[in-house]
Amino acid sequence: MNQGDLADRLLSPANVAIVGLSSDPTKHGGRLLANLRRLGFGGDIWGVNPRRPHIDGVDVFPTVADLPIAPDLVVAAVPASAVESVVMECAGVGAVIVFGAGFAEAGPEGKASQDRLALLAARVGTRLIGPNSGGVIRPAIGLGASFLTCLDRPPEQIRSGPVGLVTQSGGTGSFLHNLAAARGQGLGASVSTGNEADVGLGEALEAVASLEEVRVVLVVLETIRDGRSFVTAVRKAHRLGKRVVACRLGVGETGSRMTVSHTGAIAVPGAVTDGFFRSLGAASAETPAEAFDVASLLAAAEPAAGSRAGIVTHSGGAAILLADLADRLDVDLPPPGEQLRASLEPLLDHGIAANPVDMGGIIGGPGRFAEVVDLVARSGDYDMVLAVSTAHPPAHTAQRVAGLIGLDSPVPVLHLWMAGDQGAAGLEQLRGSGQPVTEEPRAAMRALHALGTVPDSGVELPALTGGLEEWGIPLETGVVAADFDGVVHAAEQIGYPVVLKLEAPGLHHRSELGAVRVDLRGRAEVEEAFGALAAIAADIGAVGAGFRVQRYRPGVEIIVGAIDHEALGPTVTVGMGGVFAEVLRDVVFAPAPVTEDQARRLIDQLRGRPLLDGFRGAPPADVDALAGFVSKVSRAVIGPVREVEINPLIWDGESWVGVDWLVR
Repeated sequence: MNQGDLADRLLSPANVAIVGLSSDPTKHGGRLLANLRRLGFGGDIWGVNPRRPHIDGVDVFPTVADLPIAPDLVVAAVPASAVESVVMECAGVGAVIVFGAGFAEAGPEGKASQDRLALLAARVGTRLIGPNSGGVIRPAIGLGASFLTCLDRPPEQIRSGPVGLVTQSGGTGSFLHNLAAARGQGLGASVSTGNEADVGLGEALEAVASLEEVRVVLVVLETIRDGRSFVTAVRKAHRLGKRVVACRLGVGETGSRMTVSHTGAIAVPGAVTDGFFRSLGAASAETPAEAFDVASLLAAAEPAAGSRAGIVTHSGGAAILLADLADRLDVDLPPPGEQLRASLEPLLDHGIAANPVDMGGIIGGPGRFAEVVDLVARSGDYDMVLAVSTAHPPAHTAQRVAGLIGLDSPVPVLHLWMAGDQGAAGLEQLRGSGQPVTEEPRAAMRALHALGTVPDSGVELPALTGGLEEWGIPLETGVVAADFDGVVHAAEQIGYPVVLKLEAPGLHHRSELGAVRVDLRGRAEVEEAFGALAAIAADIGAVGAGFRVQRYRPGVEIIVGAIDHEALGPTVTVGMGGVFAEVLRDVVFAPAPVTEDQARRLIDQLRGRPLLDGFRGAPPADVDALAGFVSKVSRAVIGPVREVEINPLIWDGESWVGVDWLVR
């Protein structure tokens, strides 16, 4: 089944079969039937229950194989122990949703059962959603193939909307449906992927992004099991003009452990997934509610032509808060130009014509706020504007909102409504008119950053074969000696100071064993270092150990690496070396391969980046050459190479040189 077939049969099914259909409305099968009917599903609904020929007006069949045709969608509302027998009957079925838990998250036996399910689904030719799935919801066609409590409300409150949802957590999905309903909004579709025995985040994201009513896909994830599929899906969404917003749960050590126990997933460090989101141009948020706000803002806003953001408020405190958030979230807030500043001055009441613009007192009347927003939006200084409405006289709300809704702005205008309950009517009006509005400052700033970011739609790069020197990466190879006399001879030939390293088959991470000695300035220091390394070789039983002697090259240290990761697929890493790597963990990650421009953007994200510009009189590093090396290393792991690491790659003031490396 291709991706288009999956999207059609999962999200636009012509019929649904409920295995485990029950007349008891408290059971999953009974709830499912009630949800489909309440939402107005127009397709055929069949039941499967060997003990009942009819339930509540629905034709019921003994097995899936007895149905009139192979259905588009089967929902297995049965205990986990019965799921395998259901899947065995699903030859030709489009997709099967499995609600049951007790699989990979329950330990080795559950994992084995889940693996059997996946094999069975592949054998009979159906796709599996779950197990441990909360189901699929698409209000536009009345599809409520879910047991989640978010559907326990009047059907008019279960609305469609421009945000689609893919979540590994069914409970979080239910919360987001509730949040949307409480705001008078809705979700275009939601897919709860659960344990992802078969269909994972990537395929579900691609299916949801294909829906006409969806403009932004919100992904709530605990881990990424298939990085290749996820990256491909995000890029396909971007090519369709759809933005992606991600919320990663379980980024800390404790949360990562809980992720493994919840879904049986491989724990992927949060810094790695964050790096993937950023490099792909996907927005991110810390909580599901904040992520929904960001997604809603992006869905309602037009694209921005650039990254320059202007902010208008009439609260000094709000201006300070947003300036701080801009620094933290990397939002570009350039100051107003001279012409705009001059135009603003007469409209301010003890305010500041900066960015954010603080209007100060608003005694000029309720129309002045929209007037200033319009002035900033039309100035040509900014690619987008955030209009921040803080507390104001309730009598001013109606005119203020009318002015904001009536703006014919040449750039996107987002709204941050911080007016409290006295301004609640204005918030409702803005939402009702389809304006991009939020009450959460972080969400507003994340949306500005996303609007100013160019989404990654993918690029084709050829794989590299060979080794580092063939890729044009300079290496300090030095000399390998077998004994002390050879080490001393090599050191004298190279010239002091030197570096001495233990060389042994299978020994890749010398520094962790203390098997590297640097800045050795004479025979006595070399002799002491040799003795220490020889003792380490004896302790670890290194057979055939040698000793590599290299020229000592002090300078700015960089780590460059790439790996074909078990879960994420090809991944590239760049970071600052030395104390930055060991203590500050100043590293960034991205899906490989990357172009030189993308590599340069990764380098620019490093906290230690200013060191490359020359520190305390040191010559600036060749960042363009470094970006080229990062790109080449990233291209290696999309070919036959499994792992590459240069640690460190040193800028010695004149050139880059790798002094320790690993290629597998």
